[in-house]
Amino acid sequence: MPPSRPLNEDIQRHYASSDLETAILAALANAGKDLDKLRSEDLAPIDEFHIRGRHATLELARAAGLDATKNVLDVGSGVGGPSRCIAAEFGCRVTGVDLTDEYCRVATMLAERIGLAHLVNYRQGDALNLPFPDGAFDVVWSQHVAMNIPDKAALYCEMHRVLK
Repeated sequence: MPPSRPLNEDIQRHYASSDLETAILAALANAGKDLDKLRSEDLAPIDEFHIRGRHATLELARAAGLDATKNVLDVGSGVGGPSRCIAAEFGCRVTGVDLTDEYCRVATMLAERIGLAHLVNYRQGDALNLPFPDGAFDVVWSQHVAMNIPDKAALYCEMHRVLK
């Protein structure tokens, strides 16, 4: 059973920022990055801050057998770090879904800035009620998200539902 709407609203408020896009672009500029020539690697310090960062993402992607033929769903995509990383490295198409609409907007902006909008897209949605038909994806991907979802059985049932 999906969490109640107030819980989802509380989560969105918790993770929302007043202007995350501006803050990220300012941090990149302050780090000496050319905002007109960003690469996936330039974003790693801000969007792959999970344990072992980009290295862990690539290791998991190799273990999952990702390649350009795969259609991947990234559940809990946040601002899109792992989804952009695997799209850039393996050429697969990735759809990210996150509960926080602002994260989806920022993820889309970053994908456009590094030239990956043709491989990745993001949409707001609930991991316990994914907005996709049954059997829509070859791979369901998630890094450091399940720990934040109390109903693991519902999460994994929903992930399984959208797998081919």
